[in-house]
Amino acid sequence: MANERRSKGWRRLWTVTGWLTAGAFAVLWWRESGKEPVVSTPAPVVVREVKEVTRVVSAPPAVEKKEMEESGLAKAFREWSVRPELKGALVALCVLDEKGQTVYASPLAETALCPASAMKTVTTGAAFALLGPEFRFETTLTANAKPDAAGVLDGDLELVGSGDPTLSREDLEAMADAVVAKGVKKINGGIVVNTRVFSAEPVSEHWNWGDIGNAYGAGLFGVNVDHNRLVIAFDAAGKEGGPAKLTGSNPALKGIWWDNTVTTGPAGSGDQVTVFSEPRGRVVSLRGTVPLGENGFAVGAAMPDPPGYAEEVLRARLVKAGVKISGGASRRAETRMELARHASAALPEIVDHLHRVSDNLESQALFLTMGNLKREDPAKVVRRYWEEAGVAFEALRMVDGNGLARATMIRPVDLARVNWAASRAATGERFVKSLTGNGPMRSKRGAMSGVKTEVGFLQMPDGRQRVFAVMANGLDVEVDFWSVRMPLLEAVRTVE
Repeated sequence: MANERRSKGWRRLWTVTGWLTAGAFAVLWWRESGKEPVVSTPAPVVVREVKEVTRVVSAPPAVEKKEMEESGLAKAFREWSVRPELKGALVALCVLDEKGQTVYASPLAETALCPASAMKTVTTGAAFALLGPEFRFETTLTANAKPDAAGVLDGDLELVGSGDPTLSREDLEAMADAVVAKGVKKINGGIVVNTRVFSAEPVSEHWNWGDIGNAYGAGLFGVNVDHNRLVIAFDAAGKEGGPAKLTGSNPALKGIWWDNTVTTGPAGSGDQVTVFSEPRGRVVSLRGTVPLGENGFAVGAAMPDPPGYAEEVLRARLVKAGVKISGGASRRAETRMELARHASAALPEIVDHLHRVSDNLESQALFLTMGNLKREDPAKVVRRYWEEAGVAFEALRMVDGNGLARATMIRPVDLARVNWAASRAATGERFVKSLTGNGPMRSKRGAMSGVKTEVGFLQMPDGRQRVFAVMANGLDVEVDFWSVRMPLLEAVRTVE
């Protein structure tokens, strides 16, 4: 009986425990389901939870909303950058005020892009400061001794180059005339052309093979003649697809083999010829088309061997004047005397021309000359100058001084800051004047296939000045970017 009573007691205990457990699970289920359980939660807890939720979802103050509003230039750039002509391209804008402070920088303004010829301003601005506005390139004709009483020069006549990119055939002929005027009648040695002023190769390894044979891609030598360019003439065939006849070049070059496969294209198709050559080479390859109906159609090309041509010019002028040149073994001595000298125009005039026609040869000459001045890599010299002027470069890659290399990269914000700093230097007013344009804008453009850049200065209606850099990479080659960018620049000039 005692065992039976204990058994019934345990059953009652388990039954009560089971009901209590079930009740607890019921409360938890009601809470999870979002419904109030039978056992209500104390009111103070509910009040605290509601207040906390209210604080999280409350709207920010009106002041914060105002700070989030889009600026006028930001809106102008956003609306401009989604134009269909710019689809798929990388576009960026940076605008600085007169104090060099950033007025607006687009999302890509701090991303390095290819600047093309707008990079020339990085070179020219530094050249004004490092070389000085009085700088001139100088080329000399020297000998190891002055001519004897009979007019015999017992040695070589040596042309010593300084890399002058503006030296012309006429300049060389005038120097030859000066030698004749000093009584030289015979040269027992030869004519030597000294190009050792630059240790760099005439063309950068980063320039495209399709550029360096063409006039704008001519290499830079220690001695250059007529911008190292020549003109090649073609007569078109009588029908499309027929072979175009090469009729000659000006100047006529000795020892050149012309590999010509140029054909005749549609009437009005323009110059579609690409010239391939290498520095000092003797083979010039001509590919592409000239337009139907054209005779004597002129195509610009790079001169493969300007120092060799300079020697030809001097020899021909001297021989014409009656000077005998034996052409024997070189008799060059270390001690030289000057017989003739030519100085280029002063730096500001060179930069005026350089900016106006975007001359790659002149810009590269200034770039390498600054390197020679400091006996360092020219890219390091130029970079250090701008950093000391307050430009904190990031992602700068300067492999040439003219922007012909697609590997040359700079951030839009840095390009703008360089131009601002150049305008504030002692020669700043002259630098700005050298840029092209009129009215409220002066600028330097850069262009190559798919790349368009412009950097410069805009005057606002109230007289204040803004510095801007607009860059576009990856453009469709058919896009007329210079027209497309006009609304953006008008916004830069007028929008606060």
